[in-house]
Amino acid sequence: MRPSVQRVRGSVSRVLVWVISILVVLVVVALVGFDLFMRSQYEPTLEAQRQDLITHVDLFCREQATLAADPWFHAPRPQGDAGPVLNAWVHWESPGPAMPADSPLQLPAHLKEKKTLEEWFAADPDLSSLRFDWMRELQRFDRWDIARNLPFRHAEPYNMMTAPVPNFIALLEWSKFRLLHGVRTGQPLEAARDVRHLAWLSYRTDTILGAMIGNALLGQERKAHALMQQPPSEWTPMSQAQGDRMRAVFWASTSFSSIVAPVDVARKARGCGSAITRCTGLVEASNSARYLQPVAEPSYRAAYAELQKELATACPTSMLTMLWERGVTIDDRQPTGGAMPDEPTWMRGLPRRHASKYIAGTLLAIGGPNIDLLKKLPQAPAAAPGSAETRP
Repeated sequence: MRPSVQRVRGSVSRVLVWVISILVVLVVVALVGFDLFMRSQYEPTLEAQRQDLITHVDLFCREQATLAADPWFHAPRPQGDAGPVLNAWVHWESPGPAMPADSPLQLPAHLKEKKTLEEWFAADPDLSSLRFDWMRELQRFDRWDIARNLPFRHAEPYNMMTAPVPNFIALLEWSKFRLLHGVRTGQPLEAARDVRHLAWLSYRTDTILGAMIGNALLGQERKAHALMQQPPSEWTPMSQAQGDRMRAVFWASTSFSSIVAPVDVARKARGCGSAITRCTGLVEASNSARYLQPVAEPSYRAAYAELQKELATACPTSMLTMLWERGVTIDDRQPTGGAMPDEPTWMRGLPRRHASKYIAGTLLAIGGPNIDLLKKLPQAPAAAPGSAETRP
């Protein structure tokens, strides 16, 4: 009987080994299948985004170089931060403070109606109560830091998506009256100089919002020029084509600094064309990169290392440094009732070591690079064979 028992036990052991082996294989197959399925949900999108950036980086550099040649980027300006002055004058979007009652940016009631520049020109409003000295005072500065010297304290950690920002609309409204006043008084060049400098300070907040407001202010100058029957010959606003290019190039800069962009492509885009969009692109891309850092850095170590190197080359404002030193991450709890949703409980429960790449990949695919505006810019026709542009 004893040999029979041993044979039975041996058979059972072999069966158990086979069962366990099969289970292990099934688990491995299931994990591989799960991995392939999850990656298939975002990797094709991310690869398409990368290829789009690779394909169009030369276009970006050409358009940025064309934009950077505009005289507006080369006007002499004294160095200094307008933040200590402007930050105290403006209204900050909720939950920030309102505009102080004694701010020079306060408008009288009869000028608070929303009208276009063309409508104000036709309405011929009374501007006698307006003082434009504050605009000339701002010409002592060449940047506007909206991250420090504030009349309030930012919440910690800093969340760029929900933090108060200046209400730039007041600058747009004042620009209309400044231009109208300049045309009326025969001093359109002085008015244009004031508005162009407001545009520069907005751009030099190093934010995409500021760059777009700057572009809009330059557009107001362009409209005022068109409304004059005989504008001064020396008055040359930024052209509509350059305005369209500015909008497209600055938006694209955020994509070329994304961690999705290949490191060499991102480096090329940030350095070409006088690097006029470098800091804006870095700030906007770093906001996302910092937020995703706990889950994305293991898969994008080279991109994160490159972004850290960029910190060694200073930007005009402190926004980029603040994002990396104090910026919110996906692991930080959002304030109750805040505008940003908290990370779902089920996501927090996932084993980060294994699930982080899926979380990062999915979020990057949803909010990844988009350079459509750049691609829609009119392209110069190719030179004909044998023309002066193609001959050696």
